This record gives sequence, structure tokens and C-alpha cells, in this order.
Amino acid sequence: MMGQLIGTVHFARVGQTPAFNPHELASLGAVCTHLSACLAGLRKPSSPPPNLLSQRLTPREIQIAKLVAKGLTNAEIGAELWITHNSVKQALKRMFRKLDVSARTEMVAKLRDILQE
Repeated sequence: MMGQLIGTVHFARVGQTPAFNPHELASLGAVCTHLSACLAGLRKPSSPPPNLLSQRLTPREIQIAKLVAKGLTNAEIGAELWITHNSVKQALKRMFRKLDVSARTEMVAKLRDILQE
């Protein structure tokens, strides 16, 4: 079904209602963009189930991810786990590669279900 039109959305005024003003057009554009993003999300392959993601990480890496999710800095994580700031930094780099992410927020979002346990 790639590239095929699967439905349409129509925005219209009825009767003697004046044409859409610029603010309304901007709002309608935002709705269309949101719908488009949602549909694109349905087409992309889903992430592996949470249990498969957690198997990619060591127990220590999951500890680090939980602290990242709490908003701690690398230095704060290091102090909490009794490891150096550089050890945290290197662990995060490994975790990013394992999870195919490039940012802390992306990692936390991908591990959302695991981190809530």
C-alpha cells in the first residue's frame, strides 16, 4: 500500500460562513501534519518488545537508564553508583549503540516500559 491514497480529510465551511482566516488555516495545517505523522508512525516497523530491549542491556546499564530517566546528570549518576563520570559517559555511548538511539530522551522513551518496573 506504499504511496497509495487510503483516505481523505475535508475541511469546509457551510452556508454563508466566511472563508477560513489565516489562524484557522494554520490550525488546520497543524491537524493535517499531526495526522500525517501518526499515519507515518503506523507504517514504520515497531520497536522490539520491551523484554528484548532489556536483554540488550546489562543490569548496570538498566540502573544507569533508570537514573537518566529521573533526570540525573552523568556526575550525579556516577556519585549514586560509585563510578566515575567518564564511566557513565562510556556506558551511555554503549547503550546508545545497543539501542540504536542518539539521545538520552530517545533512550528513555524506547525503554519506557522497562524503566517503570
